[in-house]
Amino acid sequence: MAGFNRWAELKDQDGYHGPPLRAWQERALLGWEANSHKGVVEAITGTGKSMVGVAAIHEVISYGGVAAVIVPTRALVVQWSKTIRDTLPGVRIGQLSDGKKDDFGSHDVIVATIQSIYKAPLRARSLMLLVADEVHRYGSEKYQAALTGGYAWRIALSGTYERQQDDGVERYLKPYFGDVVFNYGYAEALKEETVAPFELALVETPFTASEFATYRQADERCTEAKGKLVRQFGFPEDWREFFALVTKAAGSKEPNRIRDLSQQYMSGFAERKRLLASATSKLSLVEQIAPLLDNLKGTLVFSESKDSARRLAFVINKSASSFPLDSDSKSDERDSKLRQFSTGVLKVICAPRILDEGIDVPEAELAIIASSSQTKRQMIQRMGRVIRLKPEGGKARIIILFVPGTPEDPDTGGYEAFLDEVVPHAQSTIRVSAGDMASLEAWLGGREKQ
Repeated sequence: MAGFNRWAELKDQDGYHGPPLRAWQERALLGWEANSHKGVVEAITGTGKSMVGVAAIHEVISYGGVAAVIVPTRALVVQWSKTIRDTLPGVRIGQLSDGKKDDFGSHDVIVATIQSIYKAPLRARSLMLLVADEVHRYGSEKYQAALTGGYAWRIALSGTYERQQDDGVERYLKPYFGDVVFNYGYAEALKEETVAPFELALVETPFTASEFATYRQADERCTEAKGKLVRQFGFPEDWREFFALVTKAAGSKEPNRIRDLSQQYMSGFAERKRLLASATSKLSLVEQIAPLLDNLKGTLVFSESKDSARRLAFVINKSASSFPLDSDSKSDERDSKLRQFSTGVLKVICAPRILDEGIDVPEAELAIIASSSQTKRQMIQRMGRVIRLKPEGGKARIIILFVPGTPEDPDTGGYEAFLDEVVPHAQSTIRVSAGDMASLEAWLGGREKQ
């Protein structure tokens, strides 16, 4: 109980200037502490898992130690540095990123990208803490050089602790960080009111006849290639294992039958994804509901590619101010657009994967997921962008577009892991066709269809 009180009393004292910890954050830290200061904290996006890392940093520094924070992107280096500076103002913060090569000689905390620190691990000190944010990103052989034995304390943070296409969690991360010591899901978050209540709408957006014909040809190429790879060359049936092997084989520089079939599969796979992302009915539906978006408190549209994000932004912009953000966007442009979004000057941001992790996105009321995701983790990251607590108890809405009869379709297993986790906790879930605009408009307006 003493541990609970100690974390609960982490207020504006002893150099800590952050908000009081939430009850779940205290419980997470207790679990980590009881596990010899090692373990993984899994908490859905939007609930404040970064403050668990900040509290752990405060703790190790109070013992005279130092801390390294590993992040996957340069944007997160900036974000974490600011968070630590604001909450622990007396701490000396350095960076290992963008040409900066700070160390523990004159800094208490080093915030580093995984790409920088695995090439130049920090020199060991007597007591070191490693905070690994978005830890699922580090489960590969290449990044093991960053996970050194010098860190006596280790805490890993993740919205969803999984890797879809390989066994990196079991092979690399679990032996280093240990087990998940605390999990915080939707049921607990909604009960404790740390996230906004939400509603789901599943919207059927069918292919045109020509799109379906092209999709079927691409699908047949995939089916043919996979069948031969499994039957003739012993590739595994399990999709995750198969995809990991076929990706590697397709990139081989040595011509052979396995490489040819793997490239055939990857070509068909890429074509299927392109067609699903650019389906005419998806673009048309978004254009039809665009006038309603002008009345909402921010909408995020998640697409598969830069091209589809730009197309979506173009059609939305006819009725509501919209802008596409992607990895080509310069940091000052991105920051400017996010500020405009936070003030309501910009109503809609369309993006492929840049908003999934690594950017602190202002409050939004609606998420439109216009392309399927292979991973539950990515879907939960996207949902987390809109379920943060809202003023006056406002709720979030999520629209998921899918092409019937494809891997996107919930009836054939599309989004299965994600929907199984979130549907039981949604205030309501509706399923409509793209042609039933009256139902969708009523849902967006918060009304029942008359």
